[in-house]
Amino acid sequence: MNPPDGQYRKDYAGERVLTVDGKPLVDGLRVFTNNLDTGTVDLSRAEFEWHAGEGRYHLWFDVLVDTNYKGEKLDRPNRVMQSDDRVVTLFEGREA
Repeated sequence: MNPPDGQYRKDYAGERVLTVDGKPLVDGLRVFTNNLDTGTVDLSRAEFEWHAGEGRYHLWFDVLVDTNYKGEKLDRPNRVMQSDDRVVTLFEGREA
C-alpha cells in the first residue's frame, strides 16, 4: 500500500502518538526500548515514516538511554532511534 500523497516521511507536528502500552509519547517520558534498555524520550528530531505492511505511519524519535537491560547505569546517555511500536513504559510490572 502506498502512503497518502506519496509521502514516505512526514514532519511530526505534535500529534498524539501512543506507546505500545497506550501512554502518550511526550518529551521526557521514561520508556523501555525494544531491547529493554531504559531512558527518556526526546522528540526534537521526531518524524513519521510510512509502514506499508500496516498501512500507517510510525513515529520515529530518539530515546536517551541511561540504563542498560541489566539495570546498569551508563556513564553517559546513548541516543537510540526508536518508533512508537517499540517502546513501553511498563515491563513485567516495573516502570521504566
